[in-house]
Amino acid sequence: MASTYVSGLRLTVLFTVALLALGVPGRSMAQGPTDARVGNVRGIVTDRSAGVLPGVVVTATAGDGKTLDTTVTTSSGEFTFDRLPIGPVDLLFHLGGFDDGKVKVIVAPAAPVKVAQQLDLQAHTENVVVHGAPPLPPPPPRPVLASVADHDQDSVCGPAKAEGIVQARGTVMSRRDEKAQGFFAAGDELLIDGGSVTGLRVGQNFVVRRRYQTTLTDKKGLFVMGEHSSGLLQIVSVDDRASTAVVVYACDEMMSGDYLAPFEPEPLRDPDPAGVPAFEIAARVLFGDAGRSLGVTNGMLVIDRGAHQGIRPGQRITLFRRSRFSGAKPVVVGDAVVVAVRRESATVRVERATDAIFLGADGDWAAPQYPPQRASK
Repeated sequence: MASTYVSGLRLTVLFTVALLALGVPGRSMAQGPTDARVGNVRGIVTDRSAGVLPGVVVTATAGDGKTLDTTVTTSSGEFTFDRLPIGPVDLLFHLGGFDDGKVKVIVAPAAPVKVAQQLDLQAHTENVVVHGAPPLPPPPPRPVLASVADHDQDSVCGPAKAEGIVQARGTVMSRRDEKAQGFFAAGDELLIDGGSVTGLRVGQNFVVRRRYQTTLTDKKGLFVMGEHSSGLLQIVSVDDRASTAVVVYACDEMMSGDYLAPFEPEPLRDPDPAGVPAFEIAARVLFGDAGRSLGVTNGMLVIDRGAHQGIRPGQRITLFRRSRFSGAKPVVVGDAVVVAVRRESATVRVERATDAIFLGADGDWAAPQYPPQRASK
């Protein structure tokens, strides 16, 4: 009996040792297969400048859209999923102010899946509703000008010597659409003090002028008056004593108080061929435009010979200085071309100046050029 008890006890001990070596039945069988069916995913979320983004909600979903797990990125922008089923998993990223992100990963049991996700800022859109007064209607179109004859504009814009009483047809008052005084430019509509009773008619063109006092005196001791031309205008509407005109072009400063003078277009022409200066019948260079004390290239000057002395537009002029010594040859200081002619004076344009041209009673001279045959006579 004793040997049988000992044998049974020995068998019980051996069986217990075997069970302890194998482990507890059920736990090992459950733990092993479960670990083999899961894996982990780790990652970091940044913006476009590579700055980390904390607080991003990261959701892991299955292919059917079922949520598997959710986490939030840390202060360093990192996230971790420890137990996701192996196979394809969608990771969804959401943070206010950024576009949502999505990435598909394949979870494996062997090694963690590493993800680096970048989120872009949402495009900023804004609707602005502006309430205001409706825009003003466009101004009425300017009156269409009648065609103006081709002419040499220098013949209008150059200075001239005043001859006789001004025969003004009207006077510039102001712009038609305002009372402020000032200078006027091409296209401006002007109010004219003068109308049908002063002979104004629609379509007429007038030179706009004003007079100024020169430093010269005549034989009676009176100051010689010059005329400055400020531009050309055309009459577009007429009443009895008032009219409206449009500025065709401005030579320089057209202003209130300028008067209307007849427009006699001087056609464009080529200057005469160079000839021989007739020094013995030279004209005096009187003055330039208002405020000018010297003549220079492209400047406009007035001489004291005109149509009554045979001067004509297009004629060439030699500008010279007489010597203080008897018999000495004159010193040529430039060349000019006649652009406009009056009875006793003419306006010339300086084509070339080798020295400043002096004006007035003690100034330089202007010798008309003639063909060699006529000059020799």
